[in-house]
Amino acid sequence: MKLPRALPRLLAGGLAAFALVSAGLAAGPAPAAQAQSNYRVCGTWNSSQSDGEIGSGLIVKVYKGGPDTCHQKLKFMFQYYGYAWQGSSAEQRFDMMTCEEFGQRSDTGTDPCPQLDVNAIYKYTSPFDKIHPVRTGGFSWWHR
Repeated sequence: MKLPRALPRLLAGGLAAFALVSAGLAAGPAPAAQAQSNYRVCGTWNSSQSDGEIGSGLIVKVYKGGPDTCHQKLKFMFQYYGYAWQGSSAEQRFDMMTCEEFGQRSDTGTDPCPQLDVNAIYKYTSPFDKIHPVRTGGFSWWHR
C-alpha cells in the first residue's frame, strides 16, 4: 500500500507543533515582572476615603537619586493642580514613594511604574478617592 504524498508533510508539521508545545510547557510560566527599584514616585491628591489611602491626583516617576526633581515637580503640580482637576486643589502629597507602595495605597496596580515615563506628569484615578471614586484606577499623560 502506497502512502499519500501529503502524509509525510502532515507528520512533520504535527511533530514540529508537538515539539513547540512541549518546549513551552517545559519552560514553565513567564517570570514575574521585576519592580523598578531605581525609581520612585511623587505626587499630589485632594482626598481619600480613609487614612493610608491615596485618592485621584497627579503623579510623576523620578530617578531614585533625584529628590530635587521630585520637589520641583511637586511644586509645579501644587501650582497647576486645578488645571488638571477642574474645581479641585492639591491638599496632600507623597514624595519618593516606592512604585509598589503607591500602587497598593491608590489601588492602581501592583507596580504602575513600567507604564509611566520618567519625569512626565500623569493624572491618575483611584478607587479610594473620597469624592469621585472609580471602579478601576488608571493613568493618563498630562504634562512634561
